[in-house]
Amino acid sequence: MNRFGSSALVLFILFFLALPVYSNYTSYGKIDPILKKTWDEQIPLPYDSIKKKNINNKGILQYRLSNKRIVYIYTFLVYMSNYEPLEKQIVKAKGGREMLVKLYFDPLNKEKPYWIQFGELDEELDRNNFIKYVN
Repeated sequence: MNRFGSSALVLFILFFLALPVYSNYTSYGKIDPILKKTWDEQIPLPYDSIKKKNINNKGILQYRLSNKRIVYIYTFLVYMSNYEPLEKQIVKAKGGREMLVKLYFDPLNKEKPYWIQFGELDEELDRNNFIKYVN
């Protein structure tokens, strides 16, 4: 095999070794149960409904964390009722609000691959860590 052929073979093998790690994210069509499970594990009060997925209509964001790990970020607008304490319980109160939710997925974290943060994505402020949108 010539020098070009062996280099191409090495690149081909490396590409396919990395493929399972970076292509195993879930599509927006199948993410609802994962959001619900992650929410229930991290947030003590439930949300009522998902009002919108894929807030900016660009897809799932491939993003570089400060530690150089690559994660995927899903965006949601969820509706959550207001709650108030009543004696020793927390009960639903009148009204509620819509909240912007970011569901992070780290394919290399086998113990806790998903976590939630609240707030918007700011592409202008954080441009260097945005890699691309997928799906």
